[in-house]
Amino acid sequence: MFLFLRAKCFHCSRDLCLIHLTEHTQYIENQSRTFFYSHEKLLNDLHNKLKSLTISSRILEIPFIQLEKWRRDAHQKLDQIAEQKRQEIQEKISEYQIEFTKKTNEQKQKIEILIKNLNDLSRQTQITTKNIKYLEEKIVETKNFLQSITKHSIKISTYSFSVDIRTKFFDSQTPRTSPIIIQSRTTRPESREFVSNGTKHRFDKKRSSSVCLL
Repeated sequence: MFLFLRAKCFHCSRDLCLIHLTEHTQYIENQSRTFFYSHEKLLNDLHNKLKSLTISSRILEIPFIQLEKWRRDAHQKLDQIAEQKRQEIQEKISEYQIEFTKKTNEQKQKIEILIKNLNDLSRQTQITTKNIKYLEEKIVETKNFLQSITKHSIKISTYSFSVDIRTKFFDSQTPRTSPIIIQSRTTRPESREFVSNGTKHRFDKKRSSSVCLL
């Protein structure tokens, strides 16, 4: 009668005879050595890569490249806006010069007429209160005109990347939109009307146009 001894492998839970147990044990040991060797090599490789790792130039350089590009683009846009506004200011100065000459000539003609009327009145024996009042009113109008000229202005106000051109003189003007405005907004002019010699006149207290870069 033959007696076969058996043993249980704790690694794979298999029942094996003593002969096969030895072979199985060697197989398991070989597998373990292979596992440890391969994983040790993998960990060493990862460690070496971490030791040689450096910060990417993409992280170090690209933000500065992007910032420099933004700076160049912003300067170009600012130059465009400045040139556009320079042209607008020149246009407003030209408009004002034309209007200034027209209005002052009108006032000079009115004064000349008043001087003639005054000379005519001086030759009359009687001067009515109505005549005197009319002359005084016209003189006050002329004084007011001269005083209003001192308040005329073409100004700019700047904030952030915006430029406003504000005008304050004579008659209402038609707002203009420049072709290279990136973003624009126009302040609606405050206007009032007054009657002079039976004719209605419209007066713009302020008009502004602006551009924005951002």
